[in-house]
This record gives sequence, structure tokens and C-alpha cells, in this order.
Amino acid sequence: MLIRTKVGAMEEVYEKIKGMKKVQRAAMVTGPYDIMVIIEAENIEEITKRLIQEVRDIEGVKETTTNIFIE
Repeated sequence: MLIRTKVGAMEEVYEKIKGMKKVQRAAMVTGPYDIMVIIEAENIEEITKRLIQEVRDIEGVKETTTNIFIE
């Protein structure tokens, strides 16, 4: 998952995300996005219905893009 944050919110959002249960890895990055996250889930439904919404509900998250590993 790639995340854009509101100005000044990157570190606070990062701290909240890296503590989430299913997060394998989180990193603050340069470029068009502020945070990159690798999430492990049992199935697509868990990702789309629960985890994405949980991240989007964090104060300071402006936008998310989800990419799914297929192999």
C-alpha cells in the first residue's frame, strides 16, 4: 500500500501504521508517496474491507493506493 499524508502528518501516520497487527513492513519514502506499507492478509476481502479502511481512517491520511502481489 502506498500512502500520501497531509502536510506535517507523515511521522504520526507512520507510527500508527507500523503498529498495526497485519503490517509486515512500513517505511517513510521519498517520491510521490510518503509511506510504503506491506500488509499480509488471509484473503483479498480482508484487505479490501478491513485493512484499507482502517488505514484510510487514520487522521492525516490523504490518499492510498493498493497494489497486490500476485506471485
